[in-house]
Amino acid sequence: MSPSPDDLEALGANAPGEACAARGAPTQPSVPGRAGEAVPDAPDTRNAAGAPDDYAALDPRARDVLDFWFGAPADPAFGHARKQWFNGGEAFDAQIRERYGALVGAATAGALDAWAQRPLGALAVILVLDQFSRNIHRGTPLAYVSDRHALAHAKALVASGGDRALPTGHHRAFAYLPFEHDESLDSQREAVRLCAQIKHEAGCSDYYDHALRHAAVVERFGRFPHRNAILGRTSTDGEISFLKTPGSSF
Repeated sequence: MSPSPDDLEALGANAPGEACAARGAPTQPSVPGRAGEAVPDAPDTRNAAGAPDDYAALDPRARDVLDFWFGAPADPAFGHARKQWFNGGEAFDAQIRERYGALVGAATAGALDAWAQRPLGALAVILVLDQFSRNIHRGTPLAYVSDRHALAHAKALVASGGDRALPTGHHRAFAYLPFEHDESLDSQREAVRLCAQIKHEAGCSDYYDHALRHAAVVERFGRFPHRNAILGRTSTDGEISFLKTPGSSF
């Protein structure tokens, strides 16, 4: 059954900003915060981390990851959403597997952790651990094997305030996705809080919508039911019913 407007409002009622429409969201999740509190426009951080010296100081492999995902800073498309991020298909997965397969293995082993000394470097290693691993190992348990590692880097980046130095809202969103991918309610609440900070930036409102939907699922089930088959977990009757609804898988 699709959620009612009241259900969706309950999801965002305690989070900063407005409630947003979602597919298949369960009812009455509790995201902490002050009800009705407006979210100020996020500061314009575009180019804040794009200083030539800072960018040039990155490991060349980190620059390559960032340029591949977001475009080079001089690219006219830099700072804009890209279709392949979430709808790249098998060809995009294969491209990442061929180009970055070895790098994913290195990141998983901790060999790229030194990148995280700079905000952009931290984002690069998060992309490798959280995004490229999903592209390369889609549909297998290995897709999630680096999630805790990615989350550790995301937590450190946010704790340092380095996320606010990233060039655009899209860059910040990918730094926040490890929170959204975690099956912990605390992480889900943090994802909602962080994505609320960027939802007023151009093209970034959907990140907040998705954070609300992910949080609602974990609030209801304590995990993401669509992962059960991949991870060999037994689904409950409620989860089986939920998985039949449109939008139940992310």
